[in-house]
Amino acid sequence: MSLGEIITDSIKYPFSNITNFLIVGILVLLAGISNVFMTYGISNEALNVIGGIIGLIFTLILSGYSLDIIKYAFDNSDEYPMIDIAANFVDGVKVLIINIIYFIVPIFITLILAVITGAIGAGLNHLFTGLGIAAIISMIVFIIFGIFEVIAIARFAETGRLDEAFKFGAVIEDIQRIGFAKVIAFLIIAVIIIAIAAVIGSLLTFIPVIGVLLSSIVLGGFIILFYNRGIGLLYADA
Repeated sequence: MSLGEIITDSIKYPFSNITNFLIVGILVLLAGISNVFMTYGISNEALNVIGGIIGLIFTLILSGYSLDIIKYAFDNSDEYPMIDIAANFVDGVKVLIINIIYFIVPIFITLILAVITGAIGAGLNHLFTGLGIAAIISMIVFIIFGIFEVIAIARFAETGRLDEAFKFGAVIEDIQRIGFAKVIAFLIIAVIIIAIAAVIGSLLTFIPVIGVLLSSIVLGGFIILFYNRGIGLLYADA
């Protein structure tokens, strides 16, 4: 598929089943239940703890469900995956492990660069120069590993094997098959579309009482479905 076809298909996908779209949006709302409490001025220690636990659980469920969206895109299926709370939760924990590993590596590299460039342990004269150099290189490293992470999660979705996400050579080969420029272009366009959706979704917040809830459901559901559908279609080209 061309990049244009992937983007177009991904934008249409959330609206192919409005009922399931809203269900996914409700899961997003539950994942951010702590923010809902804050928005409505509901705050006490017990609720903060409960909200945090509920949010973590549904965040992991959504992460696992996102894998299923990617899988369905491999087959170019317009159907929505069934939500399986237990299976999605387990997959979500595995995705979290992938996220942590791909986050730790660039942090470690950044710390080494900070020492080498003099951002850490240097005198004041070299501090700002070292910080600037370290920041630029660090940003590049984080972007690169962010791209690796996207494809690694797609590999995991395809194979169902966690170890496949950490086969860096295979991940690089997948990126080369898709086309590095195509991956970058998709991610940039996806960010722009999500930003536009966020602006449109913010208009719902002007609806009294329930506006914030509706905005979270609609915007959250769209982002989860649009983005992961696009990743699946993109990876299917590999």
